[in-house]
Amino acid sequence: MDTPADLTVGEWDDPVVTERAYEGIERRVLCYDDDAMVVHYAVEAGAVFPEHEHEETRQTVFVIEGEIELFGDRERRLTAGDSFVVGPGVRHGIRGVAERTEIVDTFSPPIEDYRRD
Repeated sequence: MDTPADLTVGEWDDPVVTERAYEGIERRVLCYDDDAMVVHYAVEAGAVFPEHEHEETRQTVFVIEGEIELFGDRERRLTAGDSFVVGPGVRHGIRGVAERTEIVDTFSPPIEDYRRD
């Protein structure tokens, strides 16, 4: 069966890219198109994704397992099942609390630096 032009499929065992985003944080870009991107992160305890903001990208975050600390314009601890949305211009970062935390982020539009075209 052919894949429609407006359907992009990502495979867990064959991500677009797997890389160390920061010490203790692995990033797996699972799939993207011109409008959206899906990324999985594995975060070790104490690892920090530094505070930053996106100029035009809206980001959603879902905590699959573990616990993280959100900091920046808002501070809060989040555990498995929690989620948040970050709009453009909002300062945010995370710190791993649990031994291992897994999260899935979406970005719209995609983060250009994460693309591999």
